[in-house]
Amino acid sequence: MTVLRLLESIHGHLGVLAVAALLHPAILLRRGRPLSRGLRWSIGLTTALVALAFATGLTIYDGYREHVRPQLLLEHYDTALLFETKEHIAWAVLTLALGAGVAALVSPRDAKAIRQAAAAFYAVAALLCLVTASLGTWITAVGGFPQ
Repeated sequence: MTVLRLLESIHGHLGVLAVAALLHPAILLRRGRPLSRGLRWSIGLTTALVALAFATGLTIYDGYREHVRPQLLLEHYDTALLFETKEHIAWAVLTLALGAGVAALVSPRDAKAIRQAAAAFYAVAALLCLVTASLGTWITAVGGFPQ
């Protein structure tokens, strides 16, 4: 159980880091300028961080379903439903980040509007990631993995 607790903590920390990381390309792409080498790296690392946060959530999902969810449904039904919502929002964050990253990286040099759209998608992903991390913190405080 302590391994699940550790992975839950890592997952949460990666989620919070992803919120901050998603803001970086959202800010730097907003003017639509062609990508520098550093920004290309930033986009790649941001997307990888979001995917890693999502993947760590997947690794603890079976343990959550087995050990946490039944008790949460009995004692804190509203919070259990928030977890279901959190899962769907997290999927949206992942798809928005992947889509924005691909759009920004493959856009032609003169496609300013595409990079600006990618910035908007990154901003929406950052906002949704903040909601996801906040819900995850609440859910864990109410009924996370036992110590």
